[in-house]
Amino acid sequence: MFLGCEIGGTKLQVGVVTGRGQLRHLVRLPVDRAAGRAGILRQFTQIIPGILRDYPVQAIGVGFGGPVDSGRGRVVLSHQVAGWSGFELRRWFARQFQLPVAVENDSNCAALAEARTGAGRGERVVFYTNIGTGIGGGLVIDGQLYSGRYGAMEIGHTRWPVGRRWPVVEELASGLAIEHGQSTVAQSARAMGVAVANVITLLNPDVVVVGGGVAQAGAKFFRPLRATVRRLVFGPYRGNYRLVPAAVGEPVVVVGAALVAAELVAPRR
Repeated sequence: MFLGCEIGGTKLQVGVVTGRGQLRHLVRLPVDRAAGRAGILRQFTQIIPGILRDYPVQAIGVGFGGPVDSGRGRVVLSHQVAGWSGFELRRWFARQFQLPVAVENDSNCAALAEARTGAGRGERVVFYTNIGTGIGGGLVIDGQLYSGRYGAMEIGHTRWPVGRRWPVVEELASGLAIEHGQSTVAQSARAMGVAVANVITLLNPDVVVVGGGVAQAGAKFFRPLRATVRRLVFGPYRGNYRLVPAAVGEPVVVVGAALVAAELVAPRR
């Protein structure tokens, strides 16, 4: 058994997951942004010890909502909650709970979960993006995460010209953009369609998996998204990809973080 932890902009999740990605137990709590990093760490110290008494956990994986240095287990930057930049997250978890710990970006965790257990299962090249409070992305090739230093596939931070401005896609298409009246669901879908078409043109994946709260709007979101992608993608690739909703659901980051942790014990070959 492995423990997956999600540190997001609006929620914390902690779950017990098997090495094959089956969820056995899940706890979900809201994030108190005003309490910052200290408040979130305090929540973990209240939740995790009881879980470790009840389940034979071998390692912990942490999916963090922002860029991380996964090799060092360190947070690079948080766009949502104050106090995380430069924080040694792996060291804190290891000292607190006396288990091996892996730290990864939350979208990378979600990409791995969808590729191995969800909508991308059985496909060789899987691109995942989530459209929620922010927008992230992840790439899995032959069941393994692709990543560079401090991550990769930050589709939400690619830029698009609007008049004389060059806003990032996240400003145009995220859940916060819709919530603040800067965009509608249909406008979000079209902006994401441009970004996804460019990703497909560059990577030529077998499947694009789309998750996050905005994607739960269903056809209202996916119809303009698919139409925009089809219109703009590199012509020869138009029949190569499937564009599908995510399948794992709310615990997707937890499941993926646990799968990352499992590789500390038994590396996948």
